[in-house]
Amino acid sequence: MACTLGTGDRARRAARWAALTARALRQASRTERGLRLVFGAGPGVEDELRSLAALERDCCAFARWSVTAADRRLTLEVSGDSEEAVAAAQALFPALM
Repeated sequence: MACTLGTGDRARRAARWAALTARALRQASRTERGLRLVFGAGPGVEDELRSLAALERDCCAFARWSVTAADRRLTLEVSGDSEEAVAAAQALFPALM
C-alpha cells in the first residue's frame, strides 16, 4: 500500500494538508479502522477538505475517505478493511498523532 503520487505532487499535496490542518484542525485520533480528523468549519475549510479527500480517494484507494458536516465541525474518517489498510490509514498523518 503505497502512495501513487510522484515526488513533486506528493510535496504539493502534503503542503495543502499542512495548511488545512494548521488553520482548522481541532482533533486527531486513531480509530479501530483508521483515523478521524475533526476540523472547525471556517471559510473555505469544507471545500478544501472535500477536495483533498476526493484526490486521496484516487491515489490512496486502499482506504475509504469520508467527510461529514455537523455542528460547525467537519469530520474526516479514513478507514481500511484489512489489517494492512488500517495500519496504512493510521500512518497517513504521523505529525498529528
